[in-house]
Amino acid sequence: MLFTASAQAQPNVFDYPQPDDAPDSFHVVNEIPAGSFTKYEINAEHGQLIVDRYVSMPVRYPANYGSITSSAGGDGDPLDALVLTRDSIYPGAVIEVRAIGVLRMVDDGEADDKIIAVPTDAVDPSYADVEGIEDLPAMQTERLNAFFRVYKDLPEGGDIELNGFGDAGEARDILSRAFDAYQAQQ
Repeated sequence: MLFTASAQAQPNVFDYPQPDDAPDSFHVVNEIPAGSFTKYEINAEHGQLIVDRYVSMPVRYPANYGSITSSAGGDGDPLDALVLTRDSIYPGAVIEVRAIGVLRMVDDGEADDKIIAVPTDAVDPSYADVEGIEDLPAMQTERLNAFFRVYKDLPEGGDIELNGFGDAGEARDILSRAFDAYQAQQ
């Protein structure tokens, strides 16, 4: 079988539109399934899912990890999201979620906040009672914190600073700014 490059431009999944009620609900394209120690990334230029690397120690991602579509953070890249679900999400799948909080992080001197999200009720009503990060069991938030604490000490971790959790309102404010920044780039 022969594969050839198409001259036709392929749509970029990072440009997938947000719902009308964003930032109350928003779309995330998943890159790393919960429980994985393989770091996948979607190549922004070509749209292909690639294996970026394996986490050097047996530390697994505590939640699905992906990029918020049609968003631009301070570095111009899509914002990161940790999506809590009952099952892992296949890499490349887009899910509609809502923010319950934010893990405040600085990575190599730049803000690198992680929006914490759960599926919308239409996708999975199991999280209907989770309005904010404070509604999660303490062990769940500690797993998120612990992963990034350990991750920063790995050779590929870089200089990471963890600055606690913010609430759902703070997360929606960050999302609004990121959606506006994306629109300004278009």
